[in-house]
Amino acid sequence: MAQVVNPIYDTVFKYLMQDEKVAKVLIGNILNTKVISIQMNNNEYSALLPDGKKIFKLDFSATILDKSGKHQLVHIEVQKALEDGEIMRFRSYLGAIYMDETKKYQETIKDPKTKTETIIEHPLPIHSIYILGHELGDGLGKSVMLGENIFKDQDGNIIQIPSNNDYINGLTHTVTFVIAPLTKKNVKTHLDKLLTIFSETEPNSKIIELDEYYDDSEDYRTIMRVLQKASSDKQLRGNLDLEQYAWNNQLKMERRAQELQGRINEMGTQLSQQQAQLSQQKAQLAAAIKALSATNTAAQIAQILNIGQEQVEEILNGEKN
Repeated sequence: MAQVVNPIYDTVFKYLMQDEKVAKVLIGNILNTKVISIQMNNNEYSALLPDGKKIFKLDFSATILDKSGKHQLVHIEVQKALEDGEIMRFRSYLGAIYMDETKKYQETIKDPKTKTETIIEHPLPIHSIYILGHELGDGLGKSVMLGENIFKDQDGNIIQIPSNNDYINGLTHTVTFVIAPLTKKNVKTHLDKLLTIFSETEPNSKIIELDEYYDDSEDYRTIMRVLQKASSDKQLRGNLDLEQYAWNNQLKMERRAQELQGRINEMGTQLSQQQAQLSQQKAQLAAAIKALSATNTAAQIAQILNIGQEQVEEILNGEKN
């Protein structure tokens, strides 16, 4: 077993994905395609949401093989979150990609007769990958789920959309979910074995143990080599310490907030009980005053019950109204 830094941490995950070979291995296997070339764009984003949820994203420009075996330029968005509740943030990122006019490529078409060249712009196809540190609910117990663009006619027959159809492919995208906690529960495929490195999602698991020989594929060895290199990187270890410190502080703040909310709820319950008791006592007092009013004056009732005459008169007037 080898002790390595936990890739579920943003610091380590970025280190891994900056390595072109690792990026090709992970993204290629997740998308089930061959990645010819890949480059991380310089727009990393890490954020702590107002509700304490932490998310992280990386963007890539890549050339992959499409279903017909042709080279295809694509935009790949990798987003990572360890707790649920980040849906709207994911949607805002996706919306920003669709609005980004730089997410396109140019194709030069030459007329064989006139020899003139025409430049055509195409929108980059988008692939979104979500690595989640939480499960998605009943009926969704798979570690990897792929959502593709599927179109049907009115009879339910699937329509095959050509990869060069800008209109449809430019307005849709593929989505892949990787459910990190499930990656070790049902390991069957090559991809399952690769993704087990993300199975430890607890924030205190800064260092984890992985079997160096768990999978004898070159893909697995590639990831392990970079993870071991990351584990010996002093700067990365220092950044990882800072990330864990910030993470633990956030967890402490969440626990304090939960405790405070618990106390507020308890005080609210006590106040409700006291209000209920007070209402009951008022009702009992009103009933007693009403009963005594048949044979006694307000002054006499006040003396009998040892309360103010004004209070007696207020209750009696209320009864009359």
